[in-house]
Formats: sequence, C-alpha cells, structure tokens
Amino acid sequence: AVVAAASRAVAADSTARPRTLARGTVRVTWPRAIRAMQRGQVVTTSDFVLIDTVIAWPWNSQPDTVHAIAGWVTRRAVSAGEFLRAPGVAPATLIMMGSTVKVLWQDGPVRLTLTGTATNNAGMGAPVGVRIDKNRRLDGIAVGPNTVRLR
Repeated sequence: AVVAAASRAVAADSTARPRTLARGTVRVTWPRAIRAMQRGQVVTTSDFVLIDTVIAWPWNSQPDTVHAIAGWVTRRAVSAGEFLRAPGVAPATLIMMGSTVKVLWQDGPVRLTLTGTATNNAGMGAPVGVRIDKNRRLDGIAVGPNTVRLR
C-alpha cells in the first residue's frame, strides 16, 4: 500500500539528505506510466517517469527494486499513473520456442559455437533449453537475440 500518495520526481542531484522514515515503511523508486498503454506495447523512455515514494513494508526482505526500462513490453493494459511493475511489464522476449539459436561456450582460449533449436521462450537472462539433435539437449541462459550462453 502506498503510504504517501504525494510523490516527487527523482532529482538528478543526489546530495539530498535521507529523511527519517516511520517504522515499517521503505522509500522506493518506481517507474510510473505517464500515459495509458495497451497490452503488447513496447515501453519507451517517454512512457514513464521515475517516482520516489514511501510504502508500507512490514517484512524483513527488501521490496522489488527492478525498474521497467525502455524496451520492456506490457503484458496487460496499463493506465496512466500506474506503477510499472511485474507482472504488468516484463523484459521483451529475445528467444522464441522453436527458433534456431546460436549456442556459445567458452573456457579461457577455447571457444565452442553450436547451432540448435530453442525449447522455450526466454527474455534476457532467462534459462533456455536447446535441442542440438534428436538425443542431445543443453541448458543455457539467453544473452541476446537468438543467442544462448551455456551454464
């Protein structure tokens, strides 16, 4: 729940003194939509502004600090003024299931490059299964469009 509805835009000047917060509250910086966006729309820098706000947070862990960034995609309709957080927005899919991918592995000066077929969809940093042939399957991480780095 948002404790302070009156939020201020994040200033470029980082010399401001931190304010004392009430017990059970945390100061967070989240992106807020400037305009309404439809499902499947790519988020651009002109679509959001970073807002510094205080939220009620009674848990020991830290709140989600992942910010929607330019290039992410809306997974549902987003209204103007809404905070852009998962699952409403997510990184764009870099690898589609069934597409041909380049598989990279490197250990010092030895580098191996293979070609295979992705077994699942994946965004940047997500796990990807790659089928090399009928009987061999490798697991890696998406590092670029149709590019997988082996673990």
